[in-house]
Amino acid sequence: MCIPRRTGRAFVWAGTVSLNHVSDADAEPPLLADVYPALVSFLTAALVSEGEPTLARAVAGLRFHGWCECGPACTYLRTAPVGCADGNWVHIDDEVPRVWLQSGRDQTSFVGMEICEFDLGPAPALDPDRPAGPA
Repeated sequence: MCIPRRTGRAFVWAGTVSLNHVSDADAEPPLLADVYPALVSFLTAALVSEGEPTLARAVAGLRFHGWCECGPACTYLRTAPVGCADGNWVHIDDEVPRVWLQSGRDQTSFVGMEICEFDLGPAPALDPDRPAGPA
């Protein structure tokens, strides 16, 4: 069941989605902010502007667990180990959804995100396996 935390143009719960995941490495993954600082800044500002400061603070602690490997152009970025996901999604956008965030089971953070219309820039050294999908 999807329960809206906030409705409106930028922060809306979506439906349930099932994704294939890959296993995580044994080493602690880097912070997402170290891999994609512009993405973390965007998400933090968007969540604060939507009145979600707790979720915005949680973004700073997200780890980069790699990309979904379901296909070469998949744009699902994992920020938690496999098995932590809830079926709820939130979209952060302007006019079109730019980033879809998947909530964790505890609803206090995000376990992954679909990068739609957000320019991640060139693939950094911390992400040598980035798929062809995200720009």
